[in-house]
Amino acid sequence: MKLSVIIPVYNVEKYVIRCINSVIQNDLESSAYEIIIVDDESPDDSVKIIQSHFQDVANLKVISQKNKGLGGARNTGILNATGTYLLFLDADDYLVPNTLSQIVNQAIATQVEVLEFGAHGVLENGVVCYTLSNSSNNLIFDGMDYYQKVRYANSACNKLYITAFLRNKQLFFEEQLYIEDFEFNTRVFLQAKRMLAVETIVGQFLQTPNSITRNVSLAKKEKMQNDIERVMVITNQLYLKSVNQDVFFKERLGFLTATLIVQMIKNNSDYKTIHLKMEDLKTKKLFFVNHKLFDRSKNLFRILFLKHSLLLKLALPLYRFLNRKS
Repeated sequence: MKLSVIIPVYNVEKYVIRCINSVIQNDLESSAYEIIIVDDESPDDSVKIIQSHFQDVANLKVISQKNKGLGGARNTGILNATGTYLLFLDADDYLVPNTLSQIVNQAIATQVEVLEFGAHGVLENGVVCYTLSNSSNNLIFDGMDYYQKVRYANSACNKLYITAFLRNKQLFFEEQLYIEDFEFNTRVFLQAKRMLAVETIVGQFLQTPNSITRNVSLAKKEKMQNDIERVMVITNQLYLKSVNQDVFFKERLGFLTATLIVQMIKNNSDYKTIHLKMEDLKTKKLFFVNHKLFDRSKNLFRILFLKHSLLLKLALPLYRFLNRKS
């Protein structure tokens, strides 16, 4: 079997039919792929809907488990996949028609461990709000060279991964963690020997007000902030064990440093709280601000405000004024 499509399910009854249909109605023969639905103890009717609408789909199976979060659900998929490659598809996202066979056959022909493909960010009404696309011009790189020369996305959902590669290298997701993709792919880049980027647009990533990065829930905002720091700790532990990977880790940790402080600003933390966190990160040797970031906006933020905290103190009131609710 060529491909396993892993779809975690939790409170997605509104979207899951479209998601699954985008796989079934794509251009792979049914014998070439399987769909693994991981029911992460979903409290809505998602599973009932799936079982009702897709009861005659022989290559679809549902695995139910106690709630482990998105990362834990994906891990269950990795462990149960029988396809040579696997693809993570969130249940509120969907695939572009007639694209699967192209990327799967490219991955098999080139024997890459990871193949990255393009995606659109789409609104509820189908309007495209961003495009993610890149190419390595048919060149295959190991993870470190790929990161420096190509770079694509931190998402786990715009990639094909060789199933055996993930299992053999023990590349599983952290459970109950936001930004699990960033942490997971940090380890993937370190281990991968063959990576390829293609510009083909395959994924359609739904942008909704309830996504983790846009949700107004205070609890979710605080968890996001705490999880960013948790990933910083995990990433730094990898850094301390690494050899000759300074550039890679300093960029990754610098991105996380900037992301954490930006998150605190979005969470309406005052300057004193932010300054104390910055000092705490310095004490823990987690405050990485001296390396250029690939993300241009975060790199500018690093230069202006993280290296010069007084400017941040002066700029915060203006930011609050410009973003005040009308």
